[in-house]
Amino acid sequence: MDPFTLGAGFGFGALLVGIIFAVICRTLASEKGRSAGWWGLWGFLTTFIALIVLVLLPQRTRV
Repeated sequence: MDPFTLGAGFGFGALLVGIIFAVICRTLASEKGRSAGWWGLWGFLTTFIALIVLVLLPQRTRV
């Protein structure tokens, strides 16, 4: 089992990317005077919404 993805293909890697993106969104929001907590949460969830969309896309066929 791959320790980075935990055998799922995008497990730990997606979590790590989500956390990094949440920290970036939170930092930018606090600099602009916005709610850092909400922006951090949305930044974290955006990564997983993108993964769900990728899973639901049809498989590409090779010609």
